[in-house]
Amino acid sequence: MEIRVLGPVDIWRDGRSVTIVGPKQRTLLAVLVLEANRVVSHDRLLTALRGAKIPATGQRLLHNHLWSLRRLLTDDNTVVSMPTGYSLRLRPGASDLDVFVTETTLARSALAAGDASRAAEGFRRALALWRGTALGGTHPELQATEGSALEEQRLAALIGRVEADLILGRHPELIGELRLLVTEHPLNERLRGQLMLTLHRAGRTAEALEEFRAGHRHFRDELGLEPGEELARIHQAILSGESAPKAATTEHVPAAHVPRQLPADITRFTGRTEKLRQLDMLLVEKEDTPTVVISAIAGTAGVGKTALATHWGHRASARFPDGQLYINLHGYSLGRATTGAQALDQILRGLGVADDEIPHNVDERASLYRSLLAGRRMLIVLDNAATPDQVRPLLPGSSPSRVLITSRDTLRGLSVTHDVRGISLDVLSPGEAIALLNGLLGGSEAAHEAEVISELARLCGYLPLALRLATAQLAGRSPARVREFVAKLQQENRLTVLDLKEDPEIGVRSALELSYRSLTTPVRRMFRLLAVHPGPSIGPDAAAILADMPAEDATAAAETLVNAHLLQEDDERRLSMHDLVRVYAEERCADDEAVDDHENALTRTLDWYRHSVLKAMDHLSPADTTFMAITPIDGTPDFSGFDEAMAWLEREHHTLVAVIVHAARRNRHTHAWQTFTRLSWFFYSRNHLDDLLTTGEIALSSARLIGDRAGEAEILSDLGYAKMFTGRYAEHLDHQQKALEIWRASGDRMGEAKALRHVSYAFQLAGQPARAIELGEQCLELARNIGARVDEFAMMDTLAISYFFMGRLDEAAEVLSKCLTEWREADREYDEAYCLVQLGLVRGKLKESATALDCLQQGLLMGREQGNQRIELDALNGIAVVLRQEGRYREAFERHGTALTLAKTLQDKSIESEMLSSLANTCLASGDAQTALEHYRNAARYADEAEDVYQRGFSHEGLGNALRALGRTDEAVEHWRTALDIWAPMGAPQAEEVAKRMHETYVN
Repeated sequence: MEIRVLGPVDIWRDGRSVTIVGPKQRTLLAVLVLEANRVVSHDRLLTALRGAKIPATGQRLLHNHLWSLRRLLTDDNTVVSMPTGYSLRLRPGASDLDVFVTETTLARSALAAGDASRAAEGFRRALALWRGTALGGTHPELQATEGSALEEQRLAALIGRVEADLILGRHPELIGELRLLVTEHPLNERLRGQLMLTLHRAGRTAEALEEFRAGHRHFRDELGLEPGEELARIHQAILSGESAPKAATTEHVPAAHVPRQLPADITRFTGRTEKLRQLDMLLVEKEDTPTVVISAIAGTAGVGKTALATHWGHRASARFPDGQLYINLHGYSLGRATTGAQALDQILRGLGVADDEIPHNVDERASLYRSLLAGRRMLIVLDNAATPDQVRPLLPGSSPSRVLITSRDTLRGLSVTHDVRGISLDVLSPGEAIALLNGLLGGSEAAHEAEVISELARLCGYLPLALRLATAQLAGRSPARVREFVAKLQQENRLTVLDLKEDPEIGVRSALELSYRSLTTPVRRMFRLLAVHPGPSIGPDAAAILADMPAEDATAAAETLVNAHLLQEDDERRLSMHDLVRVYAEERCADDEAVDDHENALTRTLDWYRHSVLKAMDHLSPADTTFMAITPIDGTPDFSGFDEAMAWLEREHHTLVAVIVHAARRNRHTHAWQTFTRLSWFFYSRNHLDDLLTTGEIALSSARLIGDRAGEAEILSDLGYAKMFTGRYAEHLDHQQKALEIWRASGDRMGEAKALRHVSYAFQLAGQPARAIELGEQCLELARNIGARVDEFAMMDTLAISYFFMGRLDEAAEVLSKCLTEWREADREYDEAYCLVQLGLVRGKLKESATALDCLQQGLLMGREQGNQRIELDALNGIAVVLRQEGRYREAFERHGTALTLAKTLQDKSIESEMLSSLANTCLASGDAQTALEHYRNAARYADEAEDVYQRGFSHEGLGNALRALGRTDEAVEHWRTALDIWAPMGAPQAEEVAKRMHETYVN
């Protein structure tokens, strides 16, 4: 499938145009393509349609139009609903705009590298994609704005192609084309300059000079201006008789998604002239020049590494038209360093990669990152790095990009594997420090008295962070107040800045002390208590709870701290502390806060996160939590529904992991296990399996340390599922059986019902479906007797899987239909989506194709809207199976491809085995036995690695089928025998089918 916007907006599939109904749908599609893989707000979409006379019911009509659009797209290119709008998820190359941007980016890289021939070919391929005026058939306002911007990109590509042709000496054939272009764009100096050069090099110098005079008249008459410097330079070169004056360098048109992530440029940046010159030299070196390290020898903390990198990045931004990436690696945060996986996740999102397209594996993330940077000219700033290993995965491969790394270390190990340009950054010179102070204080040197400013600079150790924090308290004050502050520093500072080289933290501590003492008592207290918070950042609601302040007062206090440079605030109003500021806050908390007060602050904070998680999970996966005996508290967020709750959990994800870890370390073991047991579903559904396993083990230890048997059972059950999804089936069964023993021993009938359900499923996975059904029916009876309705229907869901596998399809369909009704009435969207997919699989097996596809499509959309990749995967595979049964192989292969790609991101060998066997079945059904054979072999290998008995059976049965189709019956029988050895002890219906096939083969 291809979406076209470089001309009339259209969708093409299988060489045919797909009908798009009217300009409204075309306009919507165009806006979504322009922002592909990013969220487009409801307001933006409605604004785009406003000229189409959208009535007051616009939101409903917008939803209907988008629903219609979804039906025109394929599963791997679709519109996804998000909390704040919609996103069009497009695979690479699915739109002509994406191909155009890729081709022009590569062409410009080739031109910059001196390969004019490759550049010309690339530009030609890009320009060949255009079929008319961009965004044809959409609303006129969109064509006038976004369409015009695209036309500018087209013209820039055309200019680039002409430049490449000029280098290749194709002058005669360019003259006619350039004359037409200059007529169309008379004020474009680049085109006129190229025409002058072409005429001159073709020996028609008089015409070239006349072209300049014509341009001169045009600029003067139309604009009242003289021609630009570049045009004048070409004119002068021709007059001077240069045989081949050079054209202007092609302007680099950035890629469609251009991140601009650099923090704001530092105000009153002062000094560093030599360091800036060294950085400038990187721009004139060869394109393959690698990495820069900014490091400091003395006074590392607060010496201005980030300020230098940011300032130079802004100054050189024009040389990086594809954007700038900025990652804070938190290398010197205690226990808070950003991992390679986290950094790559942030980078890929910055590059416009959709959530569900980000690989789980670190190496795959790094590979995707390097691929995306190939041919792009970007600046990557890696701030606060601690070790070479932290940096290496974040370095681009072959790319004209530049990397700046700031660190307190020289990162010598990086020089072993990369050509590093080291820059040692020291404190400012006295003259630079004095100039910075005068600039920040806003007065003349005479007004503030040179000796006083000089002494202030000296007391601050000429350290930029200390200078800026001090002046934050002094800006706008009178010279007399400045003298008072200097005297205060001299008299009250116990550790002077002169001790900086022996202990670099002292200088920062002195400046922070001055800033801290100027705060009001409530603001000081908030600053101290923020050191208690365990996460990398904190939201305003949690900050108010932590400080035990009304929300308005907490917001005002946070604002004061941000203005004083003691806190940083991002676009979502989340607060964070610089590494050294946090160290200082921790010291102040220890010295100035009573032990009971900061212990109470920690308890309040942990309470708040635990309750907030409970409230969020009530919208995502409601459960009975009365056994936790938690008293409700005020101030927790109110969530309107599933999307808002999920968005909050995603935003707080890393903080919640830190909360569980920190709670356990500080002997808040009840907080640790209770927060985990409600959060485990979120970790599972978003495929954060590493976090699920890590925090699960911590929570289990916490529950055992305080002897909380109910908590231990809950966590064993949750952690068992985590083991299951990482292929550790024996541990899964062991954990579930231990949980069952605990609940039975305590007489907890609700817990026993839950455990029976989980143990039943564990036996199903272990290849004992009869035992699974036996236990499941026990669970069902118990759940009905005690009125545990959720467990009753959850068990019915699980039983349906066993019925399905045992060939009891009618029973499975009946059970799932009842469950679907229950989940819809209870408004449990996750369970509804899961049930829809399972019911679709059963209906497909019953050859009820239309009903099956309807269920599976509904489940697929719900799974995608929830961000649940496992539901999405099962739905895609189910759709492929039904399409195969109907002989619609091409459509089936499309779904298989999408499913297999998604399966790889989950890093679950069992799932990959299942997807490969399913794909192989379709290959075999379509007559391609050889390809099927290869897929079955890989499926068998993955099943062995995962120790998945079912997938081993399916893959060996498939191997036998493929080998028989290829006429290799002896080999086929061997694989069937292996499958039979697996199926027969289970009493599975597959055993009879395989045995029959073997018998027929022997007879024949």
